[in-house]
Amino acid sequence: GTRIKGDPKKLHGWEYEGEFAFQAGQVSNLDLTAFAAYIGGGYNFDSPWTPRLFLEYNFASGDHNATDGNIETFQNLFPSNHKFYGYMDLFSWQNLQNVLASFRVKPTKQTSIQLDYNAFWLANTNDAWYRANGTTRVRPITPGAPNYVGSEIDLTGTYQPFKFLGFQVGYSHFI
Repeated sequence: GTRIKGDPKKLHGWEYEGEFAFQAGQVSNLDLTAFAAYIGGGYNFDSPWTPRLFLEYNFASGDHNATDGNIETFQNLFPSNHKFYGYMDLFSWQNLQNVLASFRVKPTKQTSIQLDYNAFWLANTNDAWYRANGTTRVRPITPGAPNYVGSEIDLTGTYQPFKFLGFQVGYSHFI
């Protein structure tokens, strides 16, 4: 895989990120071929409270046929998705399509307030919906079911009085 990132300080407030991964090998004696991608971009305003708008899209492949001896579900190697796909940890970077819209302000240097809206779809309804730990299934394989599974809204406030110490509060709701 590879990762790219553009620094908003060098791009007059604009930023971009991208990560692309391909997997091949064996998982539980099944042949693995899977891929995932993340792209995002946003703008950081040069004004009081330094507002930031950011949009991103995440994709991770799912398996088309659970009985064919192959697996196409992307294997999320380090499932620490808490901050990536909603704070409720209902999703993993597996069999996923996700759109995120994010807005953040910083009233002070140590304080930030962020509002995130995530919309989630399964990449393939012939595969399961996986939780953040990458193994627990929220919904079993349901061929023909709708691939839209819901939305999550997260509101978080962060206070970091020292570089080594931070406090965070938040509210999340899944629809």
